[in-house]
Amino acid sequence: MKNRTRTRFTFILSLILASSALFSCGDEAVTPSGTTAGDTTSDAVTSELSIEDQRKLIDDELPEMDFGGDTFNITVNTFCQDGFISEELNGDVLSDAIYHRNKTVEDRFNVKLNFITGYYGDLASAVRASVTAGDDEYQLLTQHATTANGWVSAGILTNWYDINYIDFEKPWWSPSTREDLTYNGKAFFAVGDFSLTSIGRTFSIYYDKVYAESYQLPDMYQLVRDGKWTIDKLSELTKDVYTDLNNDGKRDFEDFYGYSTATSSPCAFLFTSGVKIIHDGELVLDVERTADVISKAISLCRVNQGTFYDLKYKNAAGNDNYAGIEKMAEGTTLFATALLESGITYLRDYENDYGILPYPKFNEEQSDYIQFVDGGVTIMAIPKTVVDTDRAGIIAEALCAETYKNVIPIYYETVLKTKGARDEESIDMIDFIISKRVFDFGFVFDGWKGFGFVVNDCVRAKDPNFASYYAKNINKVTAHYNEILACFE
Repeated sequence: MKNRTRTRFTFILSLILASSALFSCGDEAVTPSGTTAGDTTSDAVTSELSIEDQRKLIDDELPEMDFGGDTFNITVNTFCQDGFISEELNGDVLSDAIYHRNKTVEDRFNVKLNFITGYYGDLASAVRASVTAGDDEYQLLTQHATTANGWVSAGILTNWYDINYIDFEKPWWSPSTREDLTYNGKAFFAVGDFSLTSIGRTFSIYYDKVYAESYQLPDMYQLVRDGKWTIDKLSELTKDVYTDLNNDGKRDFEDFYGYSTATSSPCAFLFTSGVKIIHDGELVLDVERTADVISKAISLCRVNQGTFYDLKYKNAAGNDNYAGIEKMAEGTTLFATALLESGITYLRDYENDYGILPYPKFNEEQSDYIQFVDGGVTIMAIPKTVVDTDRAGIIAEALCAETYKNVIPIYYETVLKTKGARDEESIDMIDFIISKRVFDFGFVFDGWKGFGFVVNDCVRAKDPNFASYYAKNINKVTAHYNEILACFE
């Protein structure tokens, strides 16, 4: 298999070299200029993580409690259950760390953790029915973020700020819980380290370093540090990168492209460009900026001849959400949109060296990079029917704290970095990407009824007329968000 893969890479590279005379970035494109605009970014990228011992020194300040061996039920989606459940020690460093985390919490508080798994749509319905019936069947909910907002409008969740022993100032809780997901002193969703997807499902850009050298691309890491990694730069570097590998005269999955993306990925550009939908209970969507983002996304995805963006593409499982990284795994793209965790799954046996970059800025004037987390991120919630909310708070806090201290260092340093990155600079970029994550209120509570996927819609339609889209949808979108916000009153 490896010999065939190497042969394929050699064949593709030979075609690239043969056509490289036709590709020209121009001197300005390949020479990052030294400016002071990226100084802060450079410092952030090169900053070091806290060492494991420093993490363990942080006290969770929880009381020593004995819950008498009672069962504590936690819902978990099947698509991410490996990050929550480990039944036994099996030699895998991450799985064993998860096992020890769960066992530590069980032993410390004399409680039995019972994970109830299911497809996220089925769990959403089951939880809603149970809580509506008044049952204390589930004590902690973990759920696909975009799907979970139906629970809020149904009024079945408890305000996290009413739960004792929860301290959102602790480092095992994302600051976005306070800054983005809280309104009027209430938060029904929380993002904590118990959910590894809050890290792994952060959007990023992978690129093949061998192909990059063949196309005489600039130092991509320096481009990021200089603050010059933008949507337009991505388009510029990839617009002429295309080779009809199968010689069928058609642009299809088998060909080589400069940039490959799933049709579900352009939505990230809205948030990485600094646009917010809801802030402090108000619809604050910048219409002009949104229109400009849509225009750039259409140019990159639908006009750029070097982009693979296929409305008809499905993989063998009928899924189109991983087209970018699947192209990367085939060795037939220079750049690819992917989640941070994708390198572990898709690129472990990848022949060429590759790098990991943050999502690009809107333009060079944007003050900093902002990184978007996929709607499939797992949030945490507590049903309003939970009788012993003190126990729920203690267990939730303990699970997040133990994950922060003993699981994240392994997932982050050993698994995500060692298995998902190939060079020290990409490892630095992972640190940087994670430090810039946002969880936008308007996206998390979109429920496919707001403006969270407007860029996807307009790119699919190849329609840059956001003014028309906005006028057509503003009333029903406003009604949706007002319904959600009313739950916070």
